[in-house]
Amino acid sequence: MPPLLEICVDSFESAVAAVRGGADRLEVCAALSEGGLTPSVGLLSEIKCFIQKNNHRTKLYAMIRCRQGSDFCYSEPEMNAMVHDLKLLAHDGADGFVFGALTDDGNIHADQCRMIVTAAQTFGLSITFHRAFDCTEVGRMAENLKLVASLGFSTILTSGFERTAVEGLQNVVQLVNIAEQIRVEQGTKMVIMPGSGVTTENAQNIVQTTKCCAIHASARSLKKTDPVCALPMGSVSTVGDGLLVCDENIVRLIKIQIATEVI
Repeated sequence: MPPLLEICVDSFESAVAAVRGGADRLEVCAALSEGGLTPSVGLLSEIKCFIQKNNHRTKLYAMIRCRQGSDFCYSEPEMNAMVHDLKLLAHDGADGFVFGALTDDGNIHADQCRMIVTAAQTFGLSITFHRAFDCTEVGRMAENLKLVASLGFSTILTSGFERTAVEGLQNVVQLVNIAEQIRVEQGTKMVIMPGSGVTTENAQNIVQTTKCCAIHASARSLKKTDPVCALPMGSVSTVGDGLLVCDENIVRLIKIQIATEVI
Protein backbone atom coordinates (compact mmCIF):
# COMPACT_ATOMS: atom_id res chain seq x y z
CA MET A 1 0.00 0.00 0.00
CA PRO A 2 1.41 3.46 -0.92
CA PRO A 3 2.28 5.80 1.96
CA LEU A 4 -0.39 8.16 3.20
CA LEU A 5 0.07 11.67 1.84
CA GLU A 6 -0.77 14.49 4.26
CA ILE A 7 -0.85 18.07 2.99
CA CYS A 8 -0.89 21.06 5.33
CA VAL A 9 -3.26 23.86 4.31
CA ASP A 10 -4.38 27.17 5.77
CA SER A 11 -7.10 28.25 3.35
CA PHE A 12 -10.14 26.85 1.59
CA GLU A 13 -8.45 27.32 -1.79
CA SER A 14 -5.43 25.30 -0.70
CA ALA A 15 -7.66 22.57 0.76
CA VAL A 16 -9.57 22.15 -2.49
CA ALA A 17 -6.31 21.93 -4.47
CA ALA A 18 -4.89 19.34 -2.06
CA VAL A 19 -8.03 17.19 -2.20
CA ARG A 20 -8.21 17.33 -5.98
CA GLY A 21 -4.51 16.49 -6.20
CA GLY A 22 -5.09 13.27 -4.28
CA ALA A 23 -4.13 14.05 -0.67
CA ASP A 24 -5.22 11.34 1.74
CA ARG A 25 -5.34 13.71 4.69
CA LEU A 26 -5.15 17.42 5.34
CA GLU A 27 -3.53 19.11 8.30
CA VAL A 28 -5.85 22.09 8.56
CA CYS A 29 -4.22 25.17 10.09
CA ALA A 30 -4.29 28.90 10.23
CA ALA A 31 -1.12 30.88 9.45
CA LEU A 32 1.28 28.38 7.93
CA SER A 33 3.69 31.32 7.83
CA GLU A 34 3.89 30.85 11.63
CA GLY A 35 4.29 27.07 11.42
CA GLY A 36 0.54 26.49 11.64
CA LEU A 37 -1.96 27.63 14.29
CA THR A 38 -5.42 26.43 15.31
CA PRO A 39 -7.81 26.94 12.36
CA SER A 40 -11.23 28.51 12.66
CA VAL A 41 -14.22 26.23 13.04
CA GLY A 42 -15.71 27.89 9.98
CA LEU A 43 -12.76 27.00 7.75
CA LEU A 44 -12.76 23.36 8.84
CA SER A 45 -16.52 23.14 8.41
CA GLU A 46 -16.41 24.52 4.86
CA ILE A 47 -13.64 22.10 3.87
CA LYS A 48 -15.63 19.22 5.35
CA CYS A 49 -18.70 20.26 3.36
CA PHE A 50 -16.66 20.37 0.14
CA ILE A 51 -15.25 16.89 0.77
CA GLN A 52 -18.65 15.39 1.51
CA LYS A 53 -20.40 17.14 -1.37
CA ASN A 54 -17.82 15.84 -3.85
CA ASN A 55 -17.65 12.31 -2.36
CA HIS A 56 -13.99 12.47 -1.41
CA ARG A 57 -12.55 10.43 1.44
CA THR A 58 -9.89 12.89 2.55
CA LYS A 59 -9.52 13.11 6.33
CA LEU A 60 -9.10 16.37 8.23
CA TYR A 61 -6.68 16.73 11.14
CA ALA A 62 -6.86 20.11 12.86
CA MET A 63 -3.82 21.81 14.35
CA ILE A 64 -4.18 22.66 18.04
CA ARG A 65 -1.73 25.50 18.68
CA CYS A 66 -3.07 28.72 20.13
CA ARG A 67 -0.18 31.05 19.27
CA GLN A 68 3.09 31.43 17.43
CA GLY A 69 6.44 30.70 19.06
CA SER A 70 8.90 27.82 19.00
CA ASP A 71 8.91 27.24 22.75
CA PHE A 72 5.75 25.06 22.76
CA CYS A 73 5.39 25.90 26.46
CA TYR A 74 1.82 26.73 27.42
CA SER A 75 0.14 28.34 30.41
CA GLU A 76 -2.96 26.91 32.07
CA PRO A 77 -5.29 29.44 30.36
CA GLU A 78 -3.71 28.60 26.98
CA MET A 79 -4.26 24.89 27.59
CA ASN A 80 -7.88 25.52 28.56
CA ALA A 81 -8.37 27.55 25.38
CA MET A 82 -6.91 24.77 23.23
CA VAL A 83 -9.09 22.08 24.82
CA HIS A 84 -12.12 24.27 24.12
CA ASP A 85 -11.01 24.76 20.49
CA LEU A 86 -10.51 21.01 20.13
CA LYS A 87 -14.06 20.27 21.28
CA LEU A 88 -15.54 22.80 18.86
CA LEU A 89 -13.49 21.44 15.96
CA ALA A 90 -14.45 17.86 16.84
CA HIS A 91 -18.15 18.79 16.80
CA ASP A 92 -17.71 20.36 13.36
CA GLY A 93 -16.07 17.38 11.68
CA ALA A 94 -12.39 17.08 12.56
CA ASP A 95 -11.15 13.51 12.06
CA GLY A 96 -8.12 14.00 14.30
CA PHE A 97 -5.77 16.58 15.77
CA VAL A 98 -2.14 17.73 15.75
CA PHE A 99 -0.49 18.93 18.98
CA GLY A 100 2.75 19.06 20.92
CA ALA A 101 3.89 20.60 24.20
CA LEU A 102 7.27 20.90 25.90
CA THR A 103 8.50 21.81 29.35
CA ASP A 104 10.71 24.83 30.02
CA ASP A 105 13.80 22.62 29.72
CA GLY A 106 12.81 21.19 26.35
CA ASN A 107 11.33 17.86 27.38
CA ILE A 108 7.94 16.52 26.39
CA HIS A 109 5.26 17.89 28.70
CA ALA A 110 3.47 14.66 29.56
CA ASP A 111 0.66 16.25 31.57
CA GLN A 112 -0.30 18.79 28.93
CA CYS A 113 -0.05 16.21 26.15
CA ARG A 114 -2.20 13.80 28.14
CA MET A 115 -4.79 16.56 28.60
CA ILE A 116 -5.15 17.05 24.84
CA VAL A 117 -5.06 13.33 24.04
CA THR A 118 -7.78 12.65 26.61
CA ALA A 119 -9.97 15.36 25.07
CA ALA A 120 -9.45 13.91 21.58
CA GLN A 121 -10.13 10.36 22.72
CA THR A 122 -13.45 11.50 24.19
CA PHE A 123 -14.54 11.85 20.56
CA GLY A 124 -12.74 8.68 19.48
CA LEU A 125 -10.22 10.69 17.45
CA SER A 126 -6.50 10.16 16.86
CA ILE A 127 -3.77 12.71 17.42
CA THR A 128 -0.38 13.49 15.90
CA PHE A 129 2.57 14.88 17.87
CA HIS A 130 3.96 17.66 15.68
CA ARG A 131 7.51 18.90 15.10
CA ALA A 132 7.93 20.08 18.68
CA PHE A 133 9.39 16.56 18.85
CA ASP A 134 12.33 17.85 16.79
CA CYS A 135 13.11 20.36 19.57
CA THR A 136 13.85 17.55 22.04
CA GLU A 137 17.28 15.92 22.47
CA VAL A 138 18.24 13.69 19.55
CA GLY A 139 20.08 11.38 21.96
CA ARG A 140 16.83 10.68 23.77
CA MET A 141 14.80 9.86 20.66
CA ALA A 142 14.01 6.27 21.75
CA GLU A 143 12.96 7.34 25.24
CA ASN A 144 10.82 10.19 23.93
CA LEU A 145 9.25 8.11 21.18
CA LYS A 146 8.18 5.54 23.76
CA LEU A 147 6.79 8.31 25.95
CA VAL A 148 4.77 9.79 23.11
CA ALA A 149 3.41 6.35 22.25
CA SER A 150 2.46 5.69 25.89
CA LEU A 151 0.59 9.02 26.03
CA GLY A 152 -1.71 7.86 23.25
CA PHE A 153 -0.42 9.65 20.15
CA SER A 154 -0.71 7.66 16.94
CA THR A 155 1.76 9.59 14.75
CA ILE A 156 4.86 11.75 15.04
CA LEU A 157 5.53 14.42 12.43
CA THR A 158 9.28 14.91 12.28
CA SER A 159 12.14 16.28 10.22
CA GLY A 160 14.56 14.06 12.08
CA PHE A 161 15.75 16.85 14.42
CA GLU A 162 17.05 18.87 11.47
CA ARG A 163 15.70 21.77 9.42
CA THR A 164 14.35 19.47 6.70
CA ALA A 165 13.46 15.81 6.44
CA VAL A 166 16.24 15.31 3.89
CA GLU A 167 18.86 16.68 6.30
CA GLY A 168 17.47 14.52 9.12
CA LEU A 169 16.93 11.44 6.96
CA GLN A 170 19.09 9.02 8.97
CA ASN A 171 17.44 10.09 12.22
CA VAL A 172 14.04 9.44 10.63
CA VAL A 173 15.27 5.97 9.69
CA GLN A 174 16.20 5.35 13.33
CA LEU A 175 12.78 6.56 14.49
CA VAL A 176 11.02 4.22 12.06
CA ASN A 177 13.09 1.32 13.39
CA ILE A 178 12.35 2.24 17.01
CA ALA A 179 8.65 2.52 16.21
CA GLU A 180 8.75 -1.00 14.78
CA GLN A 181 10.42 -2.27 17.96
CA ILE A 182 7.65 -0.66 20.01
CA ARG A 183 5.04 -2.34 17.83
CA VAL A 184 6.64 -5.76 18.29
CA GLU A 185 7.26 -5.38 22.03
CA GLN A 186 4.12 -3.51 23.07
CA GLY A 187 1.66 -3.98 20.24
CA THR A 188 1.39 -0.19 19.89
CA LYS A 189 1.52 1.15 16.35
CA MET A 190 3.30 4.48 16.08
CA VAL A 191 3.51 6.07 12.62
CA ILE A 192 6.63 8.12 11.84
CA MET A 193 5.72 10.76 9.26
CA PRO A 194 8.63 12.74 7.77
CA GLY A 195 7.89 16.33 6.86
CA SER A 196 9.53 19.71 6.16
CA GLY A 197 11.09 20.43 2.81
CA VAL A 198 9.33 17.54 1.05
CA THR A 199 9.18 18.16 -2.71
CA THR A 200 8.51 16.33 -5.96
CA GLU A 201 12.29 15.91 -6.27
CA ASN A 202 12.91 14.17 -2.94
CA ALA A 203 9.63 12.57 -1.80
CA GLN A 204 10.36 9.21 -3.41
CA ASN A 205 13.85 9.02 -1.90
CA ILE A 206 12.51 9.89 1.57
CA VAL A 207 9.91 7.15 1.38
CA GLN A 208 12.28 4.56 -0.05
CA THR A 209 15.07 5.32 2.42
CA THR A 210 12.98 5.51 5.59
CA LYS A 211 10.33 2.88 4.72
CA CYS A 212 7.80 5.31 6.23
CA CYS A 213 4.09 4.71 5.74
CA ALA A 214 3.13 8.41 5.74
CA ILE A 215 4.68 11.63 4.49
CA HIS A 216 3.81 15.30 5.01
CA ALA A 217 4.20 18.23 2.59
CA SER A 218 2.86 21.71 1.89
CA ALA A 219 3.09 21.41 -1.93
CA ARG A 220 2.78 25.16 -2.37
CA SER A 221 3.56 27.55 -5.18
CA LEU A 222 3.36 31.34 -5.39
CA LYS A 223 0.06 32.77 -6.56
CA LYS A 224 0.49 36.32 -7.82
CA THR A 225 -2.19 38.71 -6.60
CA ASP A 226 -3.11 42.30 -7.30
CA PRO A 227 -3.47 43.85 -3.85
CA VAL A 228 -6.51 46.04 -3.28
CA CYS A 229 -4.69 47.73 -0.41
CA ALA A 230 -1.13 49.03 -0.81
CA LEU A 231 -0.47 48.93 2.93
CA PRO A 232 1.48 46.03 4.48
CA MET A 233 -0.63 44.08 6.97
CA GLY A 234 1.39 42.43 9.73
CA SER A 235 5.05 42.55 10.68
CA VAL A 236 6.19 40.21 7.88
CA SER A 237 3.74 41.24 5.18
CA THR A 238 5.17 42.50 1.91
CA VAL A 239 2.80 44.11 -0.56
CA GLY A 240 2.82 42.60 -4.05
CA ASP A 241 4.56 39.32 -3.31
CA GLY A 242 1.41 37.26 -3.73
CA LEU A 243 0.30 34.26 -1.72
CA LEU A 244 1.72 30.78 -1.20
CA VAL A 245 -1.10 28.34 -1.87
CA CYS A 246 -1.27 24.59 -2.33
CA ASP A 247 -0.69 23.55 -5.94
CA GLU A 248 -2.88 20.69 -7.14
CA ASN A 249 -0.29 19.57 -9.69
CA ILE A 250 2.49 19.40 -7.09
CA VAL A 251 0.29 17.27 -4.82
CA ARG A 252 -0.47 14.96 -7.72
CA LEU A 253 3.20 14.61 -8.64
CA ILE A 254 4.21 13.81 -5.05
CA LYS A 255 1.43 11.26 -4.90
CA ILE A 256 2.76 9.59 -8.05
CA GLN A 257 6.35 9.71 -6.77
CA ILE A 258 5.65 8.02 -3.44
CA ALA A 259 3.52 5.35 -5.10
CA THR A 260 6.26 4.43 -7.59
CA GLU A 261 8.67 1.63 -6.72
CA VAL A 262 12.34 2.22 -7.46
CA ILE A 263 13.70 -0.52 -9.73
